[in-house]
Amino acid sequence: MQLTIEVPEKDLVAFGQESVQREIVRTLRWMKIRQSFKKISAELSSLDEQMYFQELEAIRASTWDEYKQELT
Repeated sequence: MQLTIEVPEKDLVAFGQESVQREIVRTLRWMKIRQSFKKISAELSSLDEQMYFQELEAIRASTWDEYKQELT
């Protein structure tokens, strides 16, 4: 038994464009995150250990809140 589904070419192209756009957005988001980590790392390198961990925890909390907001 074989099932064949015909999909118009314009629908396939639209689906492909949407997929590519989602991948571009995801890649740009990760590039932004990596750039932010580099900046944060440079700023944190001047802190002592206790201040470093306090700052790190604040950043984690902030990032988690941003992530939760994106999901809703």
